[in-house]
Amino acid sequence: MKQPEGALARLAGMDLTARLIPTLGAALAVGLIGVPLAMLVYAALRGPSDFLPFEDGAHYTLDNLRGLISDPALVTRILPDTLIFVAGTVTLTTVIAFTLAWLVERTDLPCRNVWFTAIIAPLLVPVPVIAIAWIMLFGPNAGWANQFIRTLGGFSGEGPLNVFSMGGLVVCQSVVSAPFVFLQISAALRGMSPVLEEAAAMAGAGPLTSFRRITLPVLTPGLLAPIILVTLVTFEQFELPLIIGLPAKVNIFAFRIYTELNPASGLPNYGAACAISLPFLALGVLSLLLYNRATRRAERFVTVTGKASAQRRLPLGAWKAPALTLLCVYVAIAALLPLLTLIWTSLFGYAPPGRVDLAQANAQPYRNFLTDPIVWRALANTLVVASLSALVVTALGGLIAWIVARSSLPGRRALDLLSFMSLGIPAVIAGLAVMVLYLSLPIGVYGTIWILVIAYSYRLATTTRLAKSGLMQIHRELEEAAEMSGARWLATQMRILLPLLAPALGSAFLVAFIIALREFTIPFILYSSENLVLPVLVWQLFQNGEPARSAALGVMIIAVILPGIFALRLFLTRR
Repeated sequence: MKQPEGALARLAGMDLTARLIPTLGAALAVGLIGVPLAMLVYAALRGPSDFLPFEDGAHYTLDNLRGLISDPALVTRILPDTLIFVAGTVTLTTVIAFTLAWLVERTDLPCRNVWFTAIIAPLLVPVPVIAIAWIMLFGPNAGWANQFIRTLGGFSGEGPLNVFSMGGLVVCQSVVSAPFVFLQISAALRGMSPVLEEAAAMAGAGPLTSFRRITLPVLTPGLLAPIILVTLVTFEQFELPLIIGLPAKVNIFAFRIYTELNPASGLPNYGAACAISLPFLALGVLSLLLYNRATRRAERFVTVTGKASAQRRLPLGAWKAPALTLLCVYVAIAALLPLLTLIWTSLFGYAPPGRVDLAQANAQPYRNFLTDPIVWRALANTLVVASLSALVVTALGGLIAWIVARSSLPGRRALDLLSFMSLGIPAVIAGLAVMVLYLSLPIGVYGTIWILVIAYSYRLATTTRLAKSGLMQIHRELEEAAEMSGARWLATQMRILLPLLAPALGSAFLVAFIIALREFTIPFILYSSENLVLPVLVWQLFQNGEPARSAALGVMIIAVILPGIFALRLFLTRR
């Protein structure tokens, strides 16, 4: 094991820039991920509750952890509600996503590309915007769908549908989560060779037998990865449990953290909130390790070979009409109906269709936004924070990928693990950790848009993985040739590697930008009048009893995001 000596010798031979920039990048990554988490653990061990963790009167104590363990609500409400919510969401999400992916990738479904785009379209819309639309549709009293059903059935009262219930929360979260899992399962189905299924068909096996005995066993390891990932994502959910779960009195881990930070009376209990976060964080890291293991295991079952083979598509036959109906229902619930509901509410308020004159449409909310400085400030904050955080994540993630794949810097494997662990940190915990850290540092960023840029920038996993994949496809001889020609390290990176990595880094920037535009949890926790962003403003307007303005702002967000994402994607594709 003389590798470290060679690594140190190579490190010593690098020019100053080649050593300084990666070292600063590694330190920044540790600062963005490791330092806030260390502060989280520190705050969980500090008390009493009427002192801030870093105040002079605070001291080390286990009271916060004892309070968490002894809290009867943990066993009677929080754990059961969380487990029911997660189990129900993961099960329903997997069924929906697998069904949609199977229809799109493995059948002769017409207009598959159109359906693929329609299924993933809700990914671009902030969750609070969709949630508010669903409340207007499926609210137990004034929900339009319930009013329509009661009119048809000739009965009065509430329901029959109730979005403010555990069942309603599970269904809404499943519809929101399905596109994420759909993308992964569709990729697995698309990459699976049809050879085994064709052999089964030649042996006389029917489609169902072939699916049960061939397709499903081969796909099972690959399905474990998205199932574990959606479990991790569901555990960290905060938006829908706040907007829909709170009226339904559903109490899950993420919301309990928020209530400790925003008590009905008294000061925020940072120590208790951090103590609640610790098992939540441990569960996220455990899920992440299982995901990593499942991903490695799935690679052993790859059925893609070097031989070209056309994808085998099953004829739907008489099932074509039910399949198209299923797709239409999903797209309507996930995208079309929420959008139409928002547009209608922005023009007519809560009045359902059929009970108003179209000539009474009121576009005043849209006109008010044009002169409302709060809206323009929120729009500017959203675009600035999304752009800067995506830039930081892309640059830093690309640098970490170079450190891991190309350099011999000590600790690079630990740095790779740390960046990957960022995927397992729930947004509510990330926001809390950043809050506690920067409340204790007198550097003046708390309450500004800069704290949002810092908080958003911890998600390095996706960028690091994309950049590493790109670097693995670029041979070292290009860099070696540049070095032999006298080019210094920075010139080699800027003129050789960066142009070749541009597609991977562009995709990483696009993903980070979309996530930042939709982000609600972190800015909600770190909210101030100066760093207000659009998703939080939508929620505030809805809570303040202004449905028309809230809906109009939701429509404007969609109108800004969708063309912007399309233009950015077109630019990156041409590049």
